[in-house]
Amino acid sequence: MGNAREMAIDSDDGGGGGGCGGAKRQKVDERGVRREAVGADGGCGSADRISSLPDELRQRILTRLAFKDAIRTGVLARGWRDLWKSRWPHSASVEVRLSSRNALRRELDALARKPHPRRRLDRFSLVVKKCNLKTSELRGFTDYAAECRVEDLHVEVRKGIEGKLNFPLSSPLLARLSLRRIGVISSLYYKGAQPFRALEVIRLHSVSISEVGFKNMMALCPSLLALNLRACHCDYFFYRPDIKRKRRSLVMPPNLRTVTVADCWGCASLNLVPVPCLRSFCYRGDFVNAPFFLPSDAALGDLYIQFADSVAELHNTKKLSDSLPKDLSGLNVLTVCCNALEVASRLLSIDDGANGMLPNINLHNLRELQLIMLRMEASNLADLYVFFKTFQCPNLERLFVQLPASMAMEGGSIGEVREEPPEDDLYNLLMVKVMNFNWRCSEVQLVSFLLRKASSLRKLLIVSPNVTPPDLPCVEADLLILKEALANGKIILSESDDITTQPYHSEVFIMD
Repeated sequence: MGNAREMAIDSDDGGGGGGCGGAKRQKVDERGVRREAVGADGGCGSADRISSLPDELRQRILTRLAFKDAIRTGVLARGWRDLWKSRWPHSASVEVRLSSRNALRRELDALARKPHPRRRLDRFSLVVKKCNLKTSELRGFTDYAAECRVEDLHVEVRKGIEGKLNFPLSSPLLARLSLRRIGVISSLYYKGAQPFRALEVIRLHSVSISEVGFKNMMALCPSLLALNLRACHCDYFFYRPDIKRKRRSLVMPPNLRTVTVADCWGCASLNLVPVPCLRSFCYRGDFVNAPFFLPSDAALGDLYIQFADSVAELHNTKKLSDSLPKDLSGLNVLTVCCNALEVASRLLSIDDGANGMLPNINLHNLRELQLIMLRMEASNLADLYVFFKTFQCPNLERLFVQLPASMAMEGGSIGEVREEPPEDDLYNLLMVKVMNFNWRCSEVQLVSFLLRKASSLRKLLIVSPNVTPPDLPCVEADLLILKEALANGKIILSESDDITTQPYHSEVFIMD
């Protein structure tokens, strides 16, 4: 649920150009608008000249853009992420921060004295820090924002709200809604409620929402493009319309493109709910609670999977293999954790894959892969080898490997990796970045493998607390390859991370 990275890559021509020079990828932002971005930096990237302009000049640029377009600039670079919030003059943007009951009453009284008709607001932000907030008091702020026909509404409560919240907003221009720690949303429906036809982005953080509340929310948001849930209690609301239990019938907005779920409770299957335009799906949390059964006909452009628990057991392995869309040929960006990587090894070990459990996944258009290695032992390296053998990625250009930060060495002998490295070359791989490199044997073997297989590799970035190779029991041939690459400059070894070279999903779970 990131502020700037809730987008999907969607390419009608197979994912965009590869290689260097003028290679570009088509990206689609959180509002479903296609834009072009300079291709993956494999040592040939161009400078971000517009981001080097002073803030004042960039803000002047933003004032020339429509509200929605100003927000979309947040995907350009890290420095643009929050700049759109300050583009408006004070008269068009209101930010209220409350730290006491007295301040709360003063602000409510001040808003009540504002003359009618209310001036139009681009943005209204309410942050309640230390005092409790009653539902009626919150309604005083949100009613004012609605009367001002606000386009962007952010409500954040640090201590929670007393009672359940009905949220009858009526702003016809509301395009972006962000709610954080506001307690329980019982319903967005009320008598005479009108659809939020302009609402395109909903972000809920630490919110409890009932099944009925979610159903009504989706029904009232026909133009919704991005749905982001983080640390929410979701009351098992991802369900297909059910004739026998009509109260659980659910119809998702027809143009919904991005769904992001992180660290939530109570989410159920999404596979039976029609989401015809889904292009981006990101999930982090327990596998057993994951809304991970995706529509079989989903044409995903990017996919993020990070499980806190293992899925290697047979029933979970089968569940995961059945949960993916049948066609991933349009996938351009994939982030996957080691708990999911082991599934391919498990499926292949069962009757040598002859039982048909192994999904037919085509990753030929994959351009970027990020591996989140919660562990990095010999078995994890073997799983990674199996992944590259099973799901070949001939057009992969960028690879990010996030290693565990722990300094503990893996057990076992040096030659414990029982799986042979894949024979096929990663001949289009231009850039590799390895984070938390601690010179473990399996880590050295992985980097050695990449140096041998990536014939077009332009740079390999290694972020390590130990810039000098320690005296560890590794295969001498693998160490020799690394030392030669360090000597000729092919490997760039650093103690600090380079924020200019980040994976596509690096900010996917960042909230306002």
